Amino acid sequence: MSTRRRRRHQAAEAKARRQKKLAIGGAVLLAVVLVVQLPRTLNMLNGGESDTSAAPASAVPTPTPARSANGLRAPRFVRSGPRVDPFAGRIADGEPAPVAVGPPPGRVDPFADNTPAPAAPKPAAQPYVPKTIVLGTPRAGRVPTVGYIVILASVPEANGRRAADQIANRAANKGIDGVGVIQSSTRKTLRAGYYAVYVGLFKSQEAAANAARGMHARGYGDAYTRTLVRF
Repeated sequence: MSTRRRRRHQAAEAKARRQKKLAIGGAVLLAVVLVVQLPRTLNMLNGGESDTSAAPASAVPTPTPARSANGLRAPRFVRSGPRVDPFAGRIADGEPAPVAVGPPPGRVDPFADNTPAPAAPKPAAQPYVPKTIVLGTPRAGRVPTVGYIVILASVPEANGRRAADQIANRAANKGIDGVGVIQSSTRKTLRAGYYAVYVGLFKSQEAAANAARGMHARGYGDAYTRTLVRF
């Protein structure tokens, strides 16, 4: 081998040795850095929770002396006394609790419904029916027949006889027997101007009262009894 080639070969080997030493030194330096920095990095990653839990309790602020608006210290009795909320409720033991008070007499609540209640309808006028109804003219030697009837309804003559007949037919359809219609204007003892729808004749007052109660149950709540004397 020539001298020139030998020199080149020796230079290449020296260069390879230097690169190997640099690689080994870099690896050693990297290992040292990792050994030093790895614990710090782990502490930084886990430091949020540990710092929060280990944080010391904040100190309670010391109240500053009360001062007035012009910067001077407040009077001693103000500083020494307890603080009181002037807008809080202050009810001592034994005092009555506040209650709602209504408006004084004569005042009207503008938000209330002050519409007057509608007046109750007046009941329809009923004809005068005496407790004892006399039919016929008493005569010597004629013995009257005494019985009892139940008045179901009284219809003004202005409504017509047909209206009274409809009430009578409706009562008959409900099972009420012996329903009749009488015009009060044809009877001197009755008040003129009505058609009276009645049921009867019953022989006893008790029988008439029982019949009236049965008619109440069928919807005729105004039914009432009367004594009928016929000559």
